This record gives sequence, structure tokens and C-alpha cells, in this order.
Amino acid sequence: MAKRRIVVLSDGTGNSSAAVWRTNVWRTFEALDLSNSDQVALYDDGVGTSTFKPLALLGGAFGFGLKRNVIDIYKFVCRNYRDDDNEIFGFGFSRGAFTIRVVVGLILDQGLVQATNETDLDHLAKAAYRDYRRRKYHTVWWELFHKDRKIPPSTTAAGNRHVNNIRFLGLWDTVAAYGLPVDEMTRGVNKWIWPLELPNRVLNPRVQRACHALALDDERTTFHPVLWDESAELTTDSDQTRLVSDERISQVWFSGMHSNVGGGYPDDSLARIPQYWIMTEAQKCGLQFKSAPNADPDSLINTSAARDKDGRLYDSRSGLGGYYRYGPRHLAELCHDKFSENPGDQVNIRLPKIHESVFKRVQNNAHPCAPLGIPAGYEVVTDTGQILPASTNPYETLLQSEARAKAQESVWNTVWKRRIVYFLTVLATAALVIFPLLKSLPASDEYSSPVRWISDLIRLLSSFLPSVADPWVNGYARSPITFVILAAVAGALTSLGVRLASQIKSDMGSIWQSTVVDGHAVSRSYDNWIYRLRNSPAYVAAKRSWKFSIGPGLSTIFFLYAGVMLLNHLAYIALDDAGFVCSENAASTRMAKGETRVFAFNTSSVCSATGILLENGGRYAITIKSKEASWYDRDIPTSLAGFYSLDAPRFWQKGLMVLAVPMRRELIRPWFRIVARTGGTGGEESFLDPDPKDHTIDEVLHATRDGELFLFVNDAVIGVPGLAGAFYANNIGTADVAITRR
Repeated sequence: MAKRRIVVLSDGTGNSSAAVWRTNVWRTFEALDLSNSDQVALYDDGVGTSTFKPLALLGGAFGFGLKRNVIDIYKFVCRNYRDDDNEIFGFGFSRGAFTIRVVVGLILDQGLVQATNETDLDHLAKAAYRDYRRRKYHTVWWELFHKDRKIPPSTTAAGNRHVNNIRFLGLWDTVAAYGLPVDEMTRGVNKWIWPLELPNRVLNPRVQRACHALALDDERTTFHPVLWDESAELTTDSDQTRLVSDERISQVWFSGMHSNVGGGYPDDSLARIPQYWIMTEAQKCGLQFKSAPNADPDSLINTSAARDKDGRLYDSRSGLGGYYRYGPRHLAELCHDKFSENPGDQVNIRLPKIHESVFKRVQNNAHPCAPLGIPAGYEVVTDTGQILPASTNPYETLLQSEARAKAQESVWNTVWKRRIVYFLTVLATAALVIFPLLKSLPASDEYSSPVRWISDLIRLLSSFLPSVADPWVNGYARSPITFVILAAVAGALTSLGVRLASQIKSDMGSIWQSTVVDGHAVSRSYDNWIYRLRNSPAYVAAKRSWKFSIGPGLSTIFFLYAGVMLLNHLAYIALDDAGFVCSENAASTRMAKGETRVFAFNTSSVCSATGILLENGGRYAITIKSKEASWYDRDIPTSLAGFYSLDAPRFWQKGLMVLAVPMRRELIRPWFRIVARTGGTGGEESFLDPDPKDHTIDEVLHATRDGELFLFVNDAVIGVPGLAGAFYANNIGTADVAITRR
């Protein structure tokens, strides 16, 4: 019987077979020779490809859907693995590469389940996955309370088929399971809340061959690669030329951004270089691709012909991507890193391997090329699969590479400056977004502003925006000078960041040209205060402490707080919509046209019933006049218009009110803003938005359903029956309300 090859391929976040621009994973799948039954393949869309956008966003940020993808791939292998001589091949890009690594861990830990039907297969596969996670994935809490216990034996693997080895893995730029914009958030969630990252960086010894193509030029720390540790790998004499194919693990760096290596850009000629390398290595391990004369075009020839070392190098930080944490890839740090005290949770790569196409691109200089992270010591991988040591490096002598690495430090000083500018840009942008939501801005400020024309322009632009943008439009229009200052600061910082980026590319490009093209041992001054600061033991220790301890800890607190607040808000919405907060009175009556009713309103009521039954389509004029000069939320003075968190008189009150915003009944409306609600269940709400200086509200309510009219102020709520209005008890203030039906 012919040897059977089972090929599984998992694409990156947001990438699928339906995408306009495909990745190397899809191209590899298309290139497979599946004309006979000796090769079977499964292509799996990446996480974050759901047509339901909220799920797609969750997939991108939190890896939502990764478990499903892992189980689907695992079931495919279980279904198709027939004999011990069957071979398993895995390919993946980005989050898909991570998925494949989890699948491999699952297979080698649990074996393959056996089932007689799909229902049983699904049940057993999920049980195997749960058992695998129970044994391998632990939070700090588990380690604290179980550190002296042995890892429990598998409860499901006993009757499963054992898999001797994985024949080949071909991955492009593996990234972490979580796609959060800040690394510390990812570490915090994984360490304290829900472990999803790989338990260690060691490639299972039962994987016979693994190739990892890596991007040199990506500058987003969120997309820093998850490398394999090579400490235990046997290496020959480093001064001798050897072959990549003789290694078990080959991790090779290529020119380009994350998707310049894994594919997915309109011009993907650069991505074809790592694709061709991985395909040729897979072919050496027995994988069959479409080839002439049976196939036209021949897949390997076609891929080879599509390569272009001078292909377009995209900017992964363009547009909103610029708000990802800035951090170029520093190979010396990435290849020698320790993440925790857990066994195997470290990366140690003696010398990084750089593909020769990187240096040929630098030499040709058809487009500016300035790789920043290459250290003094490295090896060159040729297009024919040779590994050239420093002694036979045709592009740099050892003396030149050491001089170039020292000169590079001057550019890393500029990188440090750009990091500072990045953080300032984020702060300025955050201030621009937040300030309209945190402070009362009277309408009269807009009309008396010396730059009224800016307010008018903002109002003009607002006609193209949805109503949800009103709080920002009003804030910017009413405080145009603050808006212009913050926008100018954010713009200036963004421009400065762009100039620093250009300087980095220019300086690094000239260094490479002097070294690789002119053959000079370049010299540059770099030992300034920035260099001394960023290399000082105190700075390095503080940075590492923030990166692995303080930052993840604070992120954990933030996510726990955000999770509790979200659950509270959702629970309250469920209670409110079900009628547990506002109870309609059967005695409520309709109003005749022209009729006016007057009653008292108390701010301490979580839902003040009016006894007026509104009719769908009816128009009702509402006039509310405060009886007191000031209302109070406990001891915070306010009025009919309500107040913003930063309006609180004391500093600690400002902080407390900001923290309490997620508990607010209406999230984007100010504290104490009066809301009119129609109906006890379901509820249709209308916002009565006066100017901060108004002492009377005059609004016309257009009823969109039948139901009793309720009034309440916007305050914190609790999503627990009987406690929903607990924070209303300390409210002080009353008003006279007059309602006239028109």
C-alpha cells in the first residue's frame, strides 16, 4: 500500500479561501497534488474570518474560534490516519502557525481518537482537547496551589492510536494566540486569566523536520514571532558549510513585514521567496506537489518564477496600524530570551540564519532596504539550501559585520526616540478622544468662541456622521480651541514619528550600503546618553520588570474589572428589558390632545412612574424645572444637565467617577442626565439633553410605542434583582414636570 500523507493547513487571522489576496498557506494548498488518494489535505480558514463582525473582532483580539479550528484539524487527522507509516504534514501562517503547533502538541500528547461515527468523533476530540489543556496549560493560580503535585495522567489517551512522529512542519511567522495591541495585556491574560499561549518553546522531539520562515522588518510588538528554542539541537562545526535539509529545526529570516513573509498583500512577489523555500524543504520530506507534465503550471516552477527579492515591502504600521506598539525586531534579543522560570519557556538560538535574498536586495538597492535587527553574528542561508558560516559569508566579513553592528547602535538610539514619540502620540490621541466625554461643555461656549468658524466646520462635517458621534461632535464644536490644540499635538507627534522613521531607514540604509556594497568597515558614533540609558542595568531591569511582571499584572486587573463591569451591564440590561426595574401601573391613562399634567420628579427614584400612558405616534411636550438651585449625587453638586466625571470637585472623586463609568445606566450619556422611557418591558428611551447652563428642560417626545412614561437620572446600576437602584438612594434633588400632549 502506498504511503499516505495527511496535510493540514491553517491560515492566519482574517485570512480565508474567500479573501481577495491569498496567503502562502492557500497557495501551498493549491499546489498540492491531490489527484490520488495517497495525499489528503484540509485547508482551514484562520480565526477572525466569521461573517459576523463581532465574532471576527473577538477572533482577532482573543483568538476566539481557535479551539474550534484546532478540533476541526485534529478530527481530520483522526479520520484519515490509517497506519503507522502514514505521515503528517502541517503548514500555517501567523495565528494559523500557532494553531498548527497546538494541533501537533495535541496529537503527540493524546494520540488520535477512534470513533465509528462523526458524533462520537466530535465528542471524543473535544474530550481529548480538554484533557490536553488540563495537562499542559495552567495559570499562575494552578501553579501556586498545585506546584508540588505531578501533572495528572491523561484520562482519555489510553485507548487512542499512538502517533510515532510528525513528518514536517512548515510555518510562516508564528504569532501568539492573543492579538491584543499591547504585549503586557497578552501576558497578563495568559498568565492569570485564561492560558492559551504555548506552554513552552521546545519543539517536540517526535517532530522530524520543522521550517520556520520569519519576517525581519515588521515593527509591531504584537506580531513578534514565537520562536522555537534550539538549545538541544545538535549542530555541526559552525565554521563549516552545511545544508539546511540536514537540520531538524530551521528558522530563517526573510525581508519584509509579517505578511510579506506569509503572504496576503496585493503584490506578493516577496512572499514567494519563503514560500518556495518551505515548499522545497517539504518536497525533500516526501510531499508531492503538482508537477509537469501532469500539471500546468508546475507548482514549484511557478512559485520560483514568481519570486522577486526586490518586491514591494509594505508598511505594516500604515493607517490605524500605527497605533500598534512600536518595536522593530531585534534578532539578538528575540533569539536569546527567557519568559518565565518554567522549564523550556525560553529561546536560545546560537546564531540566527538570514536568507541570502536579504543581502541581494540590499546590494541591488532597487528600493530602499535597511534591515535593522541583524546582529554581528549570523549565518547565511543560500537559495540552494547551504548554510554559510561567517568565515565564508560573501556579503560581510567578520570585521565588517562587527563594525556594522556597532554603527547600528546609533540607529537604535533613534528607535528609542521614536518609541517615546509613539507613546506621546497615543496619549495625545487618547486625550482627543476622551475629553468630550469627561467634562461639561456649555453650548454658549460654541457661540462665543473667537474661532467660531472651526465649530461651524465641525458641525458641517458632522452631517456625514451617525448620531452615535454626537457626544464628540458637540464636545469638539463647543471647545474648538482645545480640539485644535489636541489635534495639532497629535498631528505634530505623528509627523515627527514619520520623520524619525525616515531617518532610521536612511541611516540604516547608508550603513548597509557602506558595508555590503562598498565593502567598508563603517564607523559611527553611538555612545551618547540615550545609548547609556537604554543599556544601563537599572533601565534594562525596570523594562523587563514592566514587561513580565508589572504590566501583565495591571493588565490582568484591567481585564478582570472590565469583565465584571461588562457582566454587570449585560445583567442589568436583561433585568431592565424584562421589566424588573420599571413596573407599569395598570391605572395609567392616556392623555387627550391639549391636556397638561403636572407631577413631581425625584432623582432618588430608579424609575419614576408618571401614570401617563403614551400612544404610538403621539407628540408630548415635556417641561422639567428644578426645585433646588443644585442637585447632588451624594456630595457632588450637579443640575438638570447632569455632570461629567471630571466635573467632580475633588481629585479622588474624579478618579472614582471615571472608574464607575462602565456601571453607568447609559454609558455615553453624562451622570444625572434625565432619560424618558416608554414602557416597562423592552423599553424605548429618549434622552433629554439640555445645555449645562440651562435650569429648565423643554423637549418634545415622539412616542414610538404604547406604554407608560417613566423618568430617571443616569446613575450607576447593579445587575442584581433588588439591587439595581442601590446607587440612587444617595441622590438629592427634585423637579416639577409638566407634560402636554400636542
